[in-house]
Amino acid sequence: MDYKMPVKELDNGTDYPLIVLSGMTGLSQEKIKQLSDQGHFQIREKNGEQVVNGKDFLAFARSVNNHVDVEKTNYSVMKVNETE
Repeated sequence: MDYKMPVKELDNGTDYPLIVLSGMTGLSQEKIKQLSDQGHFQIREKNGEQVVNGKDFLAFARSVNNHVDVEKTNYSVMKVNETE
């Protein structure tokens, strides 16, 4: 599935922990790691956390016009009985 990453809030001067980058872009941490493993940008350690440099990530995002292929996930909707 083609996914357009929202990157408007990212900036060049920040190193983003994976959990933060995931929340800001809508990509899973696993997908971010896959993209790094493919050589698009580097994940490095900073203060005990894995981080991605904003400038590097934005360069990658621009190179793919902010679009990446992601696995489509479907979650079934379940009816919940609410009791008080």
